[in-house]
Amino acid sequence: MIAKINSIINIFDVGDIKFLLLVAKKNIKNLIFLSLIISLLVLLISLNQEKKYLSKATIVIEPEDNKIVNIEEVYSFEAQSNRINNQIAILKSDEVQEYIVKDKKNSAKFQNLYSKTEEGFFRRMFVKKKEINNQFLKSFLSNNFNVKNIPRSDVLVLSFVSSNPKISQLALMSIIDSYQRYEVDSKIKITNYANKKITERLKELVAQMDEAQKKLSEYKRINNLVDTGNVKELKIKEIQSISARIVDAKKDYQKQQNDLLSIKVADGDVDALLAIEDLRSRDEISNIKASLNANESNIQSLSLIYTDKHPKILQANDLNENLIEQLKNILDENIQQKAFELSNLDNFIKLSDEDLQKATDELRIIEEKEAGMLKFTREVESSEKLYESFLQRVKETNEAQNLQVSRLKVIETPSLPTSPFSPKPSKNFVFAFMISFFGLYCLLYYREMNSSVIKSPEAIDSLNIPQIGVLPRVDKLKRGFHILQMFVEDGASSFAESIRSSRAIIESKFNKNKSYMVTSSNPSEGKTTFAFNLALSLEKSNKVLFIEADIRRPSVLNSFYQFDKEILGLGEIISGSAKLNDAIFKVPGTELDIITSGEKRFDMSDIVNKEQIKKFFDVLKLEYDYVIIDSPPVQPVSDTLILAQASDYNLFVIRSDETRTASFMSSIKKVQNVGAKINGIVINDLDTSKDSYYSYYYSYSPQYYSYTKN
Repeated sequence: MIAKINSIINIFDVGDIKFLLLVAKKNIKNLIFLSLIISLLVLLISLNQEKKYLSKATIVIEPEDNKIVNIEEVYSFEAQSNRINNQIAILKSDEVQEYIVKDKKNSAKFQNLYSKTEEGFFRRMFVKKKEINNQFLKSFLSNNFNVKNIPRSDVLVLSFVSSNPKISQLALMSIIDSYQRYEVDSKIKITNYANKKITERLKELVAQMDEAQKKLSEYKRINNLVDTGNVKELKIKEIQSISARIVDAKKDYQKQQNDLLSIKVADGDVDALLAIEDLRSRDEISNIKASLNANESNIQSLSLIYTDKHPKILQANDLNENLIEQLKNILDENIQQKAFELSNLDNFIKLSDEDLQKATDELRIIEEKEAGMLKFTREVESSEKLYESFLQRVKETNEAQNLQVSRLKVIETPSLPTSPFSPKPSKNFVFAFMISFFGLYCLLYYREMNSSVIKSPEAIDSLNIPQIGVLPRVDKLKRGFHILQMFVEDGASSFAESIRSSRAIIESKFNKNKSYMVTSSNPSEGKTTFAFNLALSLEKSNKVLFIEADIRRPSVLNSFYQFDKEILGLGEIISGSAKLNDAIFKVPGTELDIITSGEKRFDMSDIVNKEQIKKFFDVLKLEYDYVIIDSPPVQPVSDTLILAQASDYNLFVIRSDETRTASFMSSIKKVQNVGAKINGIVINDLDTSKDSYYSYYYSYSPQYYSYTKN
């Protein structure tokens, strides 16, 4: 849980949960006291505020029983929403309020209840008592009445707020009753108006029916029509009969033409003529043909018995010739008859075509007359239907006028509130305490973070970062001494002893052959002084390299020491213009090796990355027990963030009474946000002149850090 809260706090860069708790712990009494005062003030105001009572009712306004044929209107949410919004507008309308105000009994009830209502202290003191009149009641009803629609339903929740519970209940009951009266009265007005308009329309329809009937009678008289329906039907049947007759005649005509063509081709050949079906199928021809066949069979039989000269055979041959002659004569007669029939068919077809044309013309005339008559007939029928429809509407409106009821149904009657919903003194007290406590704490924390400075080690105990050392304030230096190498020049001083203590902690807590970066939030907080003196103390029994990694500013060590060769440093090594061995110098009078910042000036993050710097440090750790890196401050430049990721251990220097809490916290977060860790904190320039440092304990306050003697 704490880790999760810390992750949230990290987003705002305001410290961590333990530091927040420390601020609260140091100021808990003041915070509780001030919050209680504010809460009691809110409680006092709440107790003297005018009480508000809320009455509620639930109703349903059913839709009209109209026959809806459009399916979209049935299921459309927009249509339903519009209808409900219209009903809400009516409930809040001036017309409904007028019904309440004009009802003298209702108005008297409101005035009586309002006069008995107890007003709050502040209202009695600062608000002038108003006269209870119709205008006030309308404004009162409008301002305190509210309607809410339950989504996707016809249900409405009505609520009314008043300083008197009975007034709230009475207002809702009056509004519901007035809406019902308004609705019924509106329907009666509408039905009366509709009845009047329908009656006027009926009179117009009667006149239209009379006019249409007159036009129809006049048309029949002019065209000598009584009822053309049967005549038209007979004429259609006549046309159909003539058409069928013509079709049959044309078929016969075509057949006769084909037979005459075959007769012409036969050119008198009896066998060819008998091949024609019409001739062959005639009775007289078929009889002669049968007799001829029988005689030929007889001749063949006689020939087997008698000679050709025998009288019987001669007689049979004569009979055969007579039969053939008769067949030819009959065929000639039938051929002539077919020619005559063909001529008759041709005349018949022509006459039938004339009859068909005549019948068609007569039908067209009948249809034209009928169309004119139907036009007037339809006008009469249409007028009669409209008349019947409006007559039915008159009956319906007359019935509706006597049966008007409201569509409003009450589900829950207006309630009589037993306790006020506002104000809530106990709830207001709790909320006021919580809000004031949190608000005051935020103000204190903001002031602490942005205006306070770190004065004591206890102020940073909540961070759970080990304290590597506490360096005392050095007010005066002995003549010829310099703070940069105080450990060497004044080994008996308390400052040198503090450096030894830091050295002992580092040697016991951390491993050898590691790199140590020393940084701070801003310049002039003593990081270079601590780092260089620490390197001088470690050099007594270890092989130590000191690296001045602040490439952006001129080397402090170059100006402090006079070296006997060309100045080359870290800037030249990174840029590739110098080798490592050429940039390592010995501090005069010691065995401490140093690499200065050099003469090159650039942004380290533009030239190298953390992996390259780490490899560089790894090479140095093979040769040295301790590699001390004096880095730039965290806030002004980004180089430190790269060095922090490449170093094994990171030490942070704070100057007592100068390093601001907000700046320190922000610097710690920056280092942590790149995945690095602060392994130790050094408090520099701590004032212990008043008494022994160990005889003091430190107490935290929102404005400053102070220490109090035990």
